[in-house]
Amino acid sequence: MNDRRTNGHSGFTLYETMVVLIIVASLSVLVGVQAVAQRRAAAERAFWPAWQQLWTAGRQVALARHETVGVFIDAKTGRTTLAQGQPRRPFRQLDPPPGLRWVSGKTGWSISPRGNAAAFTMEWYSTTHHVWWYQTFQIGGALIYVEATKTRRPSRLAAP
Repeated sequence: MNDRRTNGHSGFTLYETMVVLIIVASLSVLVGVQAVAQRRAAAERAFWPAWQQLWTAGRQVALARHETVGVFIDAKTGRTTLAQGQPRRPFRQLDPPPGLRWVSGKTGWSISPRGNAAAFTMEWYSTTHHVWWYQTFQIGGALIYVEATKTRRPSRLAAP
C-alpha cells in the first residue's frame, strides 16, 4: 500500500538534500574562516614577546662578546635578522606572522658592545586586527614599548 505523502518513495527529495548540503557547507566554511582568523590572531599576539626575546638575545650577544650586533629588517617581508662580525654572520631570525606587515622605520641599526641602540620607532600594520602597531625603542634600546592604535600616526611621528 502506497502512502500518499511519499508517493511510494522513501528518503529525501533532491530539494531537501540540496538545502542540507548548502547548510553544512556554509557552516564548514564559517568554522574554517574563524579557525584561520583565530590562528592568525594568536600568532600575532605571540610575535611581540618573540621579538622582545630576539632583541634581548642580540643585546646579550653584544655584551658577552664585546662586539656590535647588527639588526636588519627586510622591508618586503618584515623578517628581522641579527648578525655579528665582519662579514656579517646572521645568527638569529624572526618572521612576522602572515597578518602583520612592516610599514616603516629603520631597516638596519646596531646594538653597541655596551648593549645600547639608538631610540626610534617602527611601524607595523595588522591585517588581522586592522590596527597600526608602533614599536618604540627607548633608553638606549633597553626598553621596547609596543602600542596599537586604530588610526595611523602622522608620518613624522611614525619613524623619528
